[in-house]
Amino acid sequence: MEILLAVILGGAFGFVLHRIGATNPTRLIDMLRLSDLKLEKVILFSIGLTMITIFTINTFFPGAVHFSIRTAYWGVFVGGLIFGLGFALSALCPGTGVAALGEGRLDAVFYILGGLVGTFLLALSWDWLTQTALFHLVTDLGAKVTLAEGVVRHGREMPAVFDSIPGIFVALIFGGALIALAFILPQKLREK
Repeated sequence: MEILLAVILGGAFGFVLHRIGATNPTRLIDMLRLSDLKLEKVILFSIGLTMITIFTINTFFPGAVHFSIRTAYWGVFVGGLIFGLGFALSALCPGTGVAALGEGRLDAVFYILGGLVGTFLLALSWDWLTQTALFHLVTDLGAKVTLAEGVVRHGREMPAVFDSIPGIFVALIFGGALIALAFILPQKLREK
């Protein structure tokens, strides 16, 4: 049932990506160049609405939402920079790459093959990497912390940055700010 649900939700997500133009490389490059922010406005609105929805569900039905909290450490930030560079160079990210493949775009084939090869090489070298001093340096710096309280993982509540404010309020503030930003952001910040 989980695989069927994943296929249904993944297909719906890919359809939405296609409909809003997130698989169009020109629209993505224009967004990155700040010359067409329609897609950015949709992204901001979606993140804000999802944040509010998930924390609302979590408040009224604790444990109903599965949170996967990643440890924040330097490797995550370096990986984020590499991811951003790859996104800017290819005008694809994992979600838009799969949706672009569904559209039949040839560049998406190479993008996905590159991601699979990179993942395979990481898996092969993982044991070696975990033994290096650099790995321990970057992982020892971080901790698993959430933005808002009320996030339960494996039966225990995760530490929160705003630990004295209920998670629903933090989500309403940050999610509301993202939604507001989506509405006040202009269509473009610079000319093409």
